[in-house]
Amino acid sequence: MKKYIIYIALFLTAILNSNYLLAIDPVEMNCAQVNPDGSVTINWTNPSDLNNFKQYDIYYSAGSGFINIESVLVNSNSYTHTTNLGNFIELSYYVDIIDLSNVSNPSDTINTFYLQLDNNEPDFNEADLYFTLVSNPPPQGTIGDYQIYWDYPDGNWNLIGSSDNGFFSKDVIVCYDSINFRVELENINGCKSVSNIAGNWFKDVDYPEQTVFDSVSINDNSEAVFGWQPSVSGDVVGYILYDYYGSGFSFDTIWGLNNTFYVDLRYDACNESHKYAIAAIDSCGNKSEGSFLKPIQPIFLYDIGFNVCAQQDTLIWEKYLNSEPLLEHYLVWRNQNASGFIVVDTVDAVPAANPPPGIQSDQMWYIDQGIDPGSDYEYFVQAIFGNNSSSSCKKTVDSYSYKIPQHIYFANADVLPTNEIELLVDVDTSVFSCTWELHRYNPVDANDDTFSTTEKSSLNGFPLNIIDDDVEPKNTFYEYYALVYDSCGIQRLGSSNTLKTIHLSGNKPDEPTNRIEWNAFEGWETTIEKYYTYRLSGNESSFVLIDSVNGQTLTFDDIIDPEQASDGKFSYFVEAKQTIGGTFNYQSLSRSNIFDLFFDSEIFFPNAFRPGGINYEFKPLFTYFSGSDYLLQIYNRWGQLIFETTVPDEGWDGTADGKSLSSGLFVYRLSYKNIHGLEIEKKGTVLLVK
Repeated sequence: MKKYIIYIALFLTAILNSNYLLAIDPVEMNCAQVNPDGSVTINWTNPSDLNNFKQYDIYYSAGSGFINIESVLVNSNSYTHTTNLGNFIELSYYVDIIDLSNVSNPSDTINTFYLQLDNNEPDFNEADLYFTLVSNPPPQGTIGDYQIYWDYPDGNWNLIGSSDNGFFSKDVIVCYDSINFRVELENINGCKSVSNIAGNWFKDVDYPEQTVFDSVSINDNSEAVFGWQPSVSGDVVGYILYDYYGSGFSFDTIWGLNNTFYVDLRYDACNESHKYAIAAIDSCGNKSEGSFLKPIQPIFLYDIGFNVCAQQDTLIWEKYLNSEPLLEHYLVWRNQNASGFIVVDTVDAVPAANPPPGIQSDQMWYIDQGIDPGSDYEYFVQAIFGNNSSSSCKKTVDSYSYKIPQHIYFANADVLPTNEIELLVDVDTSVFSCTWELHRYNPVDANDDTFSTTEKSSLNGFPLNIIDDDVEPKNTFYEYYALVYDSCGIQRLGSSNTLKTIHLSGNKPDEPTNRIEWNAFEGWETTIEKYYTYRLSGNESSFVLIDSVNGQTLTFDDIIDPEQASDGKFSYFVEAKQTIGGTFNYQSLSRSNIFDLFFDSEIFFPNAFRPGGINYEFKPLFTYFSGSDYLLQIYNRWGQLIFETTVPDEGWDGTADGKSLSSGLFVYRLSYKNIHGLEIEKKGTVLLVK
């Protein structure tokens, strides 16, 4: 049996090697279909004579050379390549038919469609399809052009067009949906070349055209009233209104293409200034660009400022912003005493140079001159732009005349113990507004200056009470007077009466006498009834009234006992008392500065002392020391300075350079200034006893 098998094999080999066998023609490639999972099915047409067929070798390429992926021994006309690459790249295939003589007969190359979809921003509503070709020219048996399908609107694949090249574009009109596409190429041999599936989300990005505000005005109910033009986009279903008060936000939606009027009831437009924008919205919810970059601001008219001094009304308003067409001018309307509104003037849209103080760059103004005091005025401002206009809120103002101050009287000037001067001024408080200006004259430097200004609005008591702390009443008297300016800054009534404070001084004509003297207090509308004299000595805890003199006497002698003052000092002040009566019926008391008089100190010098004894140190003995520049010095018999001190309570202990000295006479010298500024010097000797 084995012998017969060998004979048959040799016989077949001889047949295959004979010259009588014909070569097989190549197959014709028809279709390349990408399946949903990315695998690829290829179809071909076999040659008519397959008697010499041995096998099919299937080759493919992913772009970097062909690879033999399969050898098929069975006669067939299709093959499915198991892969997922068909969904990601273009793949190329050919079939090599091998005959019994092992002769290779490769086919032409066929490619898969690789379909790509581009609908990225800003073309979310346009499908741009790009695909590779099966072959160029198309395979034998191809029917027509490339057919384009999508799975919209019912989820089934529907033909939407064809292409004779690798590009197809289609507008996709959807609000928001996911759509898939594929490309097919039919062949008469019963197969189709089919691309991979490419899909994405689509949305309507054809935004409506921006609508235009006609105007925003303020009606008589203090409400903002809007009017705008209908959108030219046919699919608009409404309008969104935005408020730019603080941060921008939408506050209402008006439905209907031709609904173009709105009244904002949310706030009082006479007291708040808002900016508005508008956007159209279509059936897919797409909004137009809106007028956010050019929000409309109606005219906001501030409260009218009435200047009683100049008899004029000042109108200030925030500009009307972003009108279409451009703003031409403003009209100022006025209604006096309910007689009806009339146009009183026209204001250019461009602000004039040199605005009044406080006017901002976004504000306009108008000054209405010749106002009648006592009349009622009502104003509004109207912006004019093309055939449109916008009106502000109406604002009213009452004109009036102001009251002129009727009197000013300087009631008192009193020197305080703190060396400040308290001032009282009787003023007319019935006026609406005025300014009181206090002046001070200093005779030392002949300086007359304004040291205090008080507004009626800051008056916190009556009469006007001012403390002048920038004075030195111990050195001189001061003169005071006041001026009054009405609410318009006009000086009224001239100057008030002038008050002259009391400056007290004194001397000691003899040892027991303290003489004080002063200048007359001046300026009250009535006379001085008397002067009271007060004294404070070291044995007293407070000032004591010691006497009084009539209003013409300006001096007083106080006979004193030195025992009354332990420190040798006597302090005085005088107080003037006003006679009651006059227009303002005051009875004021005005004090002088406090003045001090001193006794000279009595000095005693010991003639000997013993260190360690009862008199253990040497120093002068005072009843009290009231002088200054104290200096005590000790010299030895050779004239050498061995001790000195500037402290009255410090004595010499009989040493020099820390060493005890022997008994002997030493020279002392004491110098100082007494209370009157005189230089005093005392010299003598003292015995040091051991």
